[in-house]
Amino acid sequence: MKKKIITVGCVFCCVVMILYLLYSTFKPGYVYENSTWNYVSYDEGVGRRVEPINVNKDEFKVLNYPDFARDDQSVYFTYEKIEGSDPDSFQIINNNGRYRYAKDKNNVYVYASDGSYLYKVINADPNSFEVLEFPYSKDKDDAFCGCLPLFVDDVNKFEVLEFTDCAIMSSAGSFLGTECDSIDKYSEYERNMHEYNHRIYGFITDRVFYSEEGKAKTDKLTYEGYKLVEDKR
Repeated sequence: MKKKIITVGCVFCCVVMILYLLYSTFKPGYVYENSTWNYVSYDEGVGRRVEPINVNKDEFKVLNYPDFARDDQSVYFTYEKIEGSDPDSFQIINNNGRYRYAKDKNNVYVYASDGSYLYKVINADPNSFEVLEFPYSKDKDDAFCGCLPLFVDDVNKFEVLEFTDCAIMSSAGSFLGTECDSIDKYSEYERNMHEYNHRIYGFITDRVFYSEEGKAKTDKLTYEGYKLVEDKR
């Protein structure tokens, strides 16, 4: 019996060691090879995927945060440069859960820990920004659902009623409904949604990160996800 327990223990240790080696070998990350910094990832269809990063290699530094690096000019998320970022003031605000926030002196960012793109929280003030329960956050002037401003009437009375783990990552064209050749191809629900999105967020030109779930309110306004559903005024 004792011999059997020892054998099982040895097999378990071997399996753990193999899994650790596989993870160490195939986990995504920054690699310096062929005189170039690259972001290396893996998928079942392609295998090893190498994305070169155009950086000042003498100033390039991998940060302690997963999937982030910097040089003397910018911060990088995976292989993409974060336009307008400030490497000296960059920091992660919260580093737990699937959805996370970061900021520097210029912008606030939201991203999925298992995603490949980072989104600027539109018009957010980094100095007063505060993470609430996902998908909501706020600063001194407004509240946000993912990266979208909600244009609340009184941010001091903004309250999260329900949180969610669901988020949508979309191109601007899909969010606004401009990717389709004909509006007739959309359902009535989609047409109404795109009409709302155009009316409130028609200025958007970049990818967006938001949720249609979760609930929040002020004294006069009620939200489901990012959409205003009731105006008591």
